[in-house]
Amino acid sequence: MAVRNDRRREEILKAAYELLAEKGYRMAALSEIAAKSGINKSLLQHYYPAKSDIIKAMFAELLEVSFSYIENTSEKKDDFMQEISDFNMFFFKALEYDYQMKQFMTVSISRPEVLEIWIEIICEWLRKYCGENTFSWLQVRTAIGYSMTGSMYLFLHEDELGIDYRMFCRRHMVSILEMLGYNSGRINEIISSTEVNIMKMDVDDYLNWCRSQICWMAQEDSPEPAL
Repeated sequence: MAVRNDRRREEILKAAYELLAEKGYRMAALSEIAAKSGINKSLLQHYYPAKSDIIKAMFAELLEVSFSYIENTSEKKDDFMQEISDFNMFFFKALEYDYQMKQFMTVSISRPEVLEIWIEIICEWLRKYCGENTFSWLQVRTAIGYSMTGSMYLFLHEDELGIDYRMFCRRHMVSILEMLGYNSGRINEIISSTEVNIMKMDVDDYLNWCRSQICWMAQEDSPEPAL
């Protein structure tokens, strides 16, 4: 039964990923996700009672898998916030290479209630990795919430503003580090190191890793061309 349930959840999340990327969080109805999954809405809600539960599950998995890639492929850092900075900039760089993934993130976090879910998951994740004694929960929550609100606005309007991922990632990390008490010299060191570090990281390898680990990101094999 567990295997069947896991497969059903995979089908739901894959359908949700496609519909959310195509239609956005507000327009992608639960009934549509259910139909695309081959089940009825009542059964879908047995697994995920609300649309927010679906997006929360997807965000949590994406974040965990993405950071595991950073940990496994990059050198260990003395300061955990260096890893966070590297992850932040590399993640948004990768979005520039995967249209569906970028569309999914764009249409999701453009909704304030969904951005709030993303922030909460990141805060919980940071607290788990940093430990309770590194920063207070209020410090982390305030720093992430404050910085992300502004930086995500830049992300959503990067084309109109003529900026790229590096600009809003810098602003995002500077705001976080300032609010966590880092001095300007150390902040500049972290940001400068990040810009060097991500040049050594392979975006295609990262995206392939995500697709191999996250069922709903896996791409269908293209059919062989007719001869």
